[in-house]
Amino acid sequence: MKFKDLNEETKDYLYEKITTFSNSLGGINFFLQLIEDIKEQKSNPLLNKSAAFHYSKGKITWNKTIYKDTLVLLYETMKLEEKDKEFFQALKPKAKKNTINMMKTLKPIKLEIRPKNKADGEGFNLSIIDTSNEDEIKISLLFKIIFFYNINFVKDILKYKKS
Repeated sequence: MKFKDLNEETKDYLYEKITTFSNSLGGINFFLQLIEDIKEQKSNPLLNKSAAFHYSKGKITWNKTIYKDTLVLLYETMKLEEKDKEFFQALKPKAKKNTINMMKTLKPIKLEIRPKNKADGEGFNLSIIDTSNEDEIKISLLFKIIFFYNINFVKDILKYKKS
């Protein structure tokens, strides 16, 4: 996904959310450091059995262990979703069932991202699954941006100016 291909409403939403997240961690550089530290890890930090990940400027915690097969399926689902928004209808019954189970497993997980120094900000919470629209449960775009997208995507968001 490319930032320039998004509609204006989505760009505005992402700019406001990422700016808010950055400010709650101590600024843009602290937020970018979080993403760089996540990317530097050999295995995805979400696979930590302790349900915590310490990065250079703070800590991420979550309320449930995530297993590798669940994370792999999440990643594959994200790639399908990027190619085709209606991918779910085209899945075979077994793949559809596995995807539904993965979504149910990840839905209650809340990520808490906090800076080391309380003076930098309060941090923020993030869900893996976006349930804002009950009819269409999908993977949170903000989660994808922080954990999977290239850091240049975030930089494009932060450079964005409303037209």
